[in-house]
Amino acid sequence: MNGITRIYHRACATRPRTWFLFGFLSCIAMELGAIYFQFVVGLEPCPLCITQRLLLFCLAFVFLGGTLHNPGAVGVRIYLGLAAIVSLAGASVAAYHFAIQLLPHDELSSCGPGASYILEHYKLADIVRQFLTGTSDCTQVVWSFLGLSMPFWVGLCFIGMGVLCVWRFMLESNTNRHG
Repeated sequence: MNGITRIYHRACATRPRTWFLFGFLSCIAMELGAIYFQFVVGLEPCPLCITQRLLLFCLAFVFLGGTLHNPGAVGVRIYLGLAAIVSLAGASVAAYHFAIQLLPHDELSSCGPGASYILEHYKLADIVRQFLTGTSDCTQVVWSFLGLSMPFWVGLCFIGMGVLCVWRFMLESNTNRHG
């Protein structure tokens, strides 16, 4: 048996509670990374960044719920389904954010207010609209790795967690059907 097959079999044998804990810790690691970039590096998050962080908190909450609850087979599938939906939402916002960063800056209006200004001075309905659609400051690439901006990497993490949730969901469904 080669190494990849061993990893696959070990992953299949891992209890769902361990998967939920892994997901929760992954979300915490991403949030700590965001906090580092905001408070140590000094990058102020734009509204779409804040939206992605809120979705990451929701995903962490789902994973924490699965970890603490330690549900049965049906509950595991419910938690995995919820986590996959939140992951898809996070990946969608990150993809939109990455896409508007690729647009020429002159195609969008002048730079809008930052997230902290929006939170202090806007009404709730306007805050929600700004955070879900973004402002032109969401187009600025303030950090990149391998030529790809932060929303790309955040989106990749959301996609990875979503794929793991779907894979584990299918594994749970097959185990309960055949076991």
